[in-house]
Amino acid sequence: MSQVILDFLKTNYFFLLYFAVLVIALVRYERYFDSVLKYFPIFIGYTILTEALGYLIANFEDFQINYSEEYPYANNAFFNIYDWVFFFYFYTIFYKAIKVRNLKTPIKYGAFVYVIATAINPFFENWIIFPQTYALAVGSAVLIMAILLYLIDSKYRIEQNNLPLVWIGIGLLIFNLFFPIIMLIARHDPEFYQEFYLRQVHYVLIVVMYACFIMGFLQMKGNFSFEDT
Repeated sequence: MSQVILDFLKTNYFFLLYFAVLVIALVRYERYFDSVLKYFPIFIGYTILTEALGYLIANFEDFQINYSEEYPYANNAFFNIYDWVFFFYFYTIFYKAIKVRNLKTPIKYGAFVYVIATAINPFFENWIIFPQTYALAVGSAVLIMAILLYLIDSKYRIEQNNLPLVWIGIGLLIFNLFFPIIMLIARHDPEFYQEFYLRQVHYVLIVVMYACFIMGFLQMKGNFSFEDT
């Protein structure tokens, strides 16, 4: 078992950052337990579980959930579910954190567009076998919009203890600017994906995003709280 863990960490080094974020988020929990980030440790725990299950399914026959001869180790069903949780969790966070009501409305409509995209995408890509790349692109676009709206809303309130969420938003923004493009290339031009080491670029983006998460929690000074509206 220890060798399996070592092999996993060699190719998925970013996984250690998940635990680092979880530990820091739990240590600092009393400073934000009444804010829009109160469920953040649960989300990170779910991320760790999903990544671990995805690895086991992709690499060990005993954990297979898809028994087609062509794609025996497909694990994307778990990640497609994770994408729903990921996007709606962060849509909710930024929707609640924004104070100006008019800036909330585009997020609400954007989330509805994402729901439509997730309903249509399986007609083009098998939901169990493949990542839902078109829905991912829509979901990321809506999240980028939500983050930018939050940054616009908060630019005059940086000093009012909202730096942690600003850092989280920056990390998500950087990741989602490039992640859908990488996934679309991986799905439709795998040779280009391999030739230009886009898998490693993906991993670097994860590192950058989670480093921003860590920075956000380390920015908390004193009693951190912002209104959950």
